[in-house]
Amino acid sequence: MMLIAMSSESRAQSINEVIEQFDLSPQMISYHPEGEWIMSTRSDGDNPYLLLRIEGEEASATEIDTLDYGYYLNVSRLSNDGDQLLYGFLDTLGTDSQRRTYLRTYENGTFGEPVDFREKTGLNALTYFMIDEPGNVYFYTYAMDPKGIYKIEKDAEGYGEPELLIANRPNFVPFSPLLIDENTMLLAQHGQGDNSVNGIYVSKKEDNHWSTPKKLEGLPYGWSLGFGKDDNVIYLIAETRKVKQIPLAEIRERVNMVLDE
Repeated sequence: MMLIAMSSESRAQSINEVIEQFDLSPQMISYHPEGEWIMSTRSDGDNPYLLLRIEGEEASATEIDTLDYGYYLNVSRLSNDGDQLLYGFLDTLGTDSQRRTYLRTYENGTFGEPVDFREKTGLNALTYFMIDEPGNVYFYTYAMDPKGIYKIEKDAEGYGEPELLIANRPNFVPFSPLLIDENTMLLAQHGQGDNSVNGIYVSKKEDNHWSTPKKLEGLPYGWSLGFGKDDNVIYLIAETRKVKQIPLAEIRERVNMVLDE
């Protein structure tokens, strides 16, 4: 546990100060409605893979709690309501490295016991996920045919079958979905050998079908799209690994301009 002096600037600036001060390299980040951040980092130089809980917003000090389960961790995401944490990592402690994914409840700063999400759903690999308030999970997977963004719906008995929403296309890999309403999805897309297509995109659901994503020009490429404080959208900028914060109202204006073209 560490204490870090913080300024009273915006949360996005504050979290970026933490990233810079501790030389962190975030892979995914999410914001809790009560002001905490959850961050998964990649191994970069001497820094190991970490799953961090960063407490405090505009206070004079912030606590960073390393959630160390004895494994290498690389992806994590709080549900939109902050009540659950889904995280995946590569377990390298055994004879054979294994991909593991767990779901934990989160209430009053305390995590519940881990539930084996792969066992519950039968999914072999999922990443860059989001969980909506009903508990449905949207994710990217490379372990299904076709590769792409899928959804599994939560029901009274557990989870249903995966439903394909947006498939990979030649030179377009869609991932990191974020539904800003039930019919509008933000997502990241990158190319395969062609970085010019990298960016933040939008897809619209019409007649139960998600449209071909359109690029939101002027936004830096990144991933780990989520909701921040005060109706802001947040994500990690790929080039800097810093947090980008944009008002949701501005995102909607950009979306409407693109969809009206």
